[in-house]
Amino acid sequence: MENKRDNSTEPMPVPETKVAEPADVTSAAEAATAPAAKKAVKPASPAKKPAKTSEKAASPAKKPAKASAKSSSDEKKPAKPSKKAEDAAKKPGKAKKPVKAVKPKKKRAKKAAKKLTPAEKARIKERKRKWALARKIIGRFFLFIFVLAASLFIGLYAVLNEVFHGPSQTAADKLAMTLFETSAAKWVPGLYYTEEELEALRERNKTVELSEPTDVNLIVFNPPSEEEYNTGEEDGPKVEDGIILEEIHGATYHGWMMTVLDPSRVSLGVSADWFDEYRPGMRIEAIAEKYGAVAAINGGSFNDSGGQGNGGVPNGVTVSQGTVMNAFGGGELVTAAFNENNVLIVGKMTRDWARDNNIRDACSFGPALVINGIGAEFKGGGSGLNPRTAIGQRADGAVLMLVIDGRQVNSMGATYSDLVEIMLRYGAVNACNLDGGSSSNLYYKGELVNDGVAITGARRIPTAFVVR
Repeated sequence: MENKRDNSTEPMPVPETKVAEPADVTSAAEAATAPAAKKAVKPASPAKKPAKTSEKAASPAKKPAKASAKSSSDEKKPAKPSKKAEDAAKKPGKAKKPVKAVKPKKKRAKKAAKKLTPAEKARIKERKRKWALARKIIGRFFLFIFVLAASLFIGLYAVLNEVFHGPSQTAADKLAMTLFETSAAKWVPGLYYTEEELEALRERNKTVELSEPTDVNLIVFNPPSEEEYNTGEEDGPKVEDGIILEEIHGATYHGWMMTVLDPSRVSLGVSADWFDEYRPGMRIEAIAEKYGAVAAINGGSFNDSGGQGNGGVPNGVTVSQGTVMNAFGGGELVTAAFNENNVLIVGKMTRDWARDNNIRDACSFGPALVINGIGAEFKGGGSGLNPRTAIGQRADGAVLMLVIDGRQVNSMGATYSDLVEIMLRYGAVNACNLDGGSSSNLYYKGELVNDGVAITGARRIPTAFVVR
């Protein structure tokens, strides 16, 4: 029992526990209450800011003094303008271009394309396929034309080379002379021959000119009447209104001979009262209508460079109804002229000679085919095969008008020798060759009788012998 008392009186050992010091306790309390304190302090912070702003507000009060000092210095020295301001001052007229608004057309097109139906897409695809096929066909067509033209050119060149340098000199000369007489192809023989060879070729086929003057007394006006011609024979020539029109044939040609019994009805029609290169000629139908003519053949020479002449200006002596129209190049050309007595005179003449000898109508070309009943002579072939026109007169005064087709399958054309033979066969005392080629045309009763060379019809010409 005592022991129990003793134990109760004596203090029991207590485990050591660290007790925070008061300072520590307060710090722990502060730490615990810190977040709440911060939250409580945060709204109070704006209260401090006004103080700062007040300090800053006080500072601008000092700046005006500086600004005033600067303004006083600026008054003394003006501020230098910037480089951009100087450039703007130098270019006051140029304003900035307004930016164009982008139009959303492409976007719309894309949107529209997206909205195409399968059927529409198929149609567009089919259309593109057809265009591609058409382009391919056209391309192949033009390629074919090019290859064909090249083949024809090469083949033609080879054929001409064979003719020009072949065994037959007569055939070579005939072809060369035919080309010489054209306006557009006279240069072709020069591809195969030298200048010396060409000169020798011309000499071998030279025309022997008839130089004697026309004897007007050989013409005695006594043409037969229409009754004498119209005998009733089916094969005989028929006279209609004083004109006989006959079709003629030869080995290389087909043509027409028109005989006018009354020479006074024949005169020279012209396309204009004065000639100018800027004033084109007229077609033979138009010239005939101008003079109220029933028939006509083309007349004399005219400027025709490269076969592209417009028939505006005639060459040589040109006389119409007693008026001398011009005399260009009359010295070297042979003229076919009717005098006041209706006699055909053939030969070279001048404008003054025409006036002195009372020439009423005339045009020039040549050569002379028949003079005083004597036919011209030619060395070699004399000329090539071409369309021809000629005029002549019989001893009884009747006028012969001859037109030969040429450069065609059924009629290659006639030579000068052929013309002489035809004229003499029809009784010509005097005859002269006129312009030929694509100009050769015979007009009768409102239409062209012969088949001319030109695809577009009769050429424009300045002169024509008309029958009224």
